[in-house]
Amino acid sequence: MESILRTYLRFIDRLNKVMGYLLTLLLAVMTAIIFWQVFSRFVVGSSLSWSEELSRFLMIFMILIGSSIALRNNELIAIEILLEKVENLSKKVVVITIHIISIVFFIILIKYGYSMAQSFSNQTAPGLGISMKYIYLALPLGGVLLLLNSLACIVEEIIGKEEK
Repeated sequence: MESILRTYLRFIDRLNKVMGYLLTLLLAVMTAIIFWQVFSRFVVGSSLSWSEELSRFLMIFMILIGSSIALRNNELIAIEILLEKVENLSKKVVVITIHIISIVFFIILIKYGYSMAQSFSNQTAPGLGISMKYIYLALPLGGVLLLLNSLACIVEEIIGKEEK
């Protein structure tokens, strides 16, 4: 059983590595688009009609993907006063309980994010002309990644961290 759980942790870590590369690519694209927008507005004299919108959409995806990686690495903002006051076994119970409550929120995010994406499928982004469904799919995508990483954190609390 432990080997299956360790395999799951390795899968999540590989997935997070791929998502990290995707974040790097999205940030590079967003930076190039914003640079070109500023250059074309102030040097050429005509601005791009779609650059701000695309940058905003890329930022939404980056935040949701990046938050899942930060969750796995325990780098999200947290109030840790309760964790400082409890003993080792109780600390594990508190951490697992927090992750279970978070998983409930992530399931809600996935469910309603997907239904929201479906309901906005008939609208198009004014600058890009693409369906808003693809933009709203960032919510269930981020929810799935957060859920998978939260499960990995629970597994790691139960079986312990793997020695590298």
